[in-house]
Amino acid sequence: MPPFDDDRRARLTGRIFLLLAPAAYGLLTLAFGMDANWDLRNYHWYNGYALLTGRIGRDLLAAQMPTFYNPFLDAPFYWLATHLPARAAGFLWGTLQGVNLSLLFLLASSCMRNIPIRQRTLAAMVLALMGGLGGGTLGLIGTSFQDNVVSLGVLGALAVVAHGLPGILDGRPLPSFARVAAAGLLAGAAMGLKNPTVIYAVGLCLAFLALPARPWRRLWLAFFFGIGVLTGLALGGGLWMAHLWHDYGNPVFPHMNHIFRSPFAAISDYVNVAFFPPTLWERLFFPIVFTFFPLTVGEVPWFDLRVLALFVLVPAGFAAMLAGRSMGKRNDWLTDKPATRFLLVALSITYALWVAMFCIYRYLVPLEMLAPLALAMAVGLLPLARRLRIGLAVALLALVQLTVQPADWGRIPWPEGADRRWVQADVPPIDDPDDTMVLMAGYWAISHVIPSFPSRVTFVRIQSNFLQPDSVGNGYLAIMKDKVSAHRGPFLMLSTIPDTAGAAKAAALLGLRLDPQRCRAIANNLGEPLNLCAVDRMAGNRETME
Repeated sequence: MPPFDDDRRARLTGRIFLLLAPAAYGLLTLAFGMDANWDLRNYHWYNGYALLTGRIGRDLLAAQMPTFYNPFLDAPFYWLATHLPARAAGFLWGTLQGVNLSLLFLLASSCMRNIPIRQRTLAAMVLALMGGLGGGTLGLIGTSFQDNVVSLGVLGALAVVAHGLPGILDGRPLPSFARVAAAGLLAGAAMGLKNPTVIYAVGLCLAFLALPARPWRRLWLAFFFGIGVLTGLALGGGLWMAHLWHDYGNPVFPHMNHIFRSPFAAISDYVNVAFFPPTLWERLFFPIVFTFFPLTVGEVPWFDLRVLALFVLVPAGFAAMLAGRSMGKRNDWLTDKPATRFLLVALSITYALWVAMFCIYRYLVPLEMLAPLALAMAVGLLPLARRLRIGLAVALLALVQLTVQPADWGRIPWPEGADRRWVQADVPPIDDPDDTMVLMAGYWAISHVIPSFPSRVTFVRIQSNFLQPDSVGNGYLAIMKDKVSAHRGPFLMLSTIPDTAGAAKAAALLGLRLDPQRCRAIANNLGEPLNLCAVDRMAGNRETME
């Protein structure tokens, strides 16, 4: 067959992959079971419900500290999962996450523009598929964590930049700056929707300084990308940040409160340091640690070699490149040179920021998706014969993929029946829902059952990972006490059954008495039964609370 026909067939194959890969990923979601993770039960389900039903500001701390997290991605998930059977909602959510594969394909194709289209299309498809089949990425398939949804902004930004090379480097200024600003918009929107994505926005922005262009050109590219990031941040998170600023005096409340000093939280940065490595040496060689001891960076076990392989090969590749250049030897790279520089520098900066700021593996999942392409790039820098480098890349990628063990943050079988929704809870009848306030206590994830209550019931969490009834230095305590003391109707207490005794102690600090003889169980499909107990006022409880 003539080469022209082969090239046309390769282009058609690529277009088919772009269209079908997301749907195939949606089908793969169904094989993994329904998401029932702790964060879904703690805040993803409730926050989406609260945004769509106007409960923000009516309930207090129902989802513990994550009550203050941006709910704009939780709302569409909640809407899908309450309007469609669970399987249909899971397929559509997984299909959305599968768009990552299409973006990875476009990115890989642009980064391999220096090889014939037939080989390029095949290689890009393989690298894109591998990007969706990592240990962390597979663990997130069909879940509500959103790390593999905000990744769409990160991968989209990279695809826009890579497709525009080399014109971005020396083409007309206005189109080039507009392109990088559009890329920044995507990365900034992801950051606005989920703040930890800031590490990718910064990594990509600084990577423009490593491109092979004139110094001022590089600076202008980074500047316009940054303008795009700020615009995207305003679009993705501006409304929510304005809400937090208006109500609490801190646009990222309660985080960074040592800077904003809102009176409604403790003077603290509210950084989760639970996963920070205890020593400098462990932090310097962290991929070696968390690859073999995954609980150091997450709540569940998994296994994936790709970040460790990048940790070794990227420095080795750059060192080999610099050594060869100093000796006057120039090796042909396997991938496009500007794109290789940009991506590897961006990922290196991103990783450095991650290990300094978070050390939570889920936040590194977009990097995990990019790792197969980055590994091929890094191997391409080594001073070896071209065929040997290709063979090494293929062998390494095969080893990485064959040894993957996906994470599992908690799943259950898909419910049967067209009327079965994602969350099911059997709430007992409530005599006076218009005037009833349900208090919440304990530290477990229980807010997912709130949408199953009558909509007129108000919820106030008196004990959480943000606030306790005897908190010191947290001004939000006064808001909570005032709301409880002003209530004149009946009280109920919601907690897990094991937390009931602790809930009684928390209620007593507010002048209330939990009656363990008047408790009813709330069965639900995502976890253990919960307790709904009657609560009475003690004599003089108003003075106690004040």
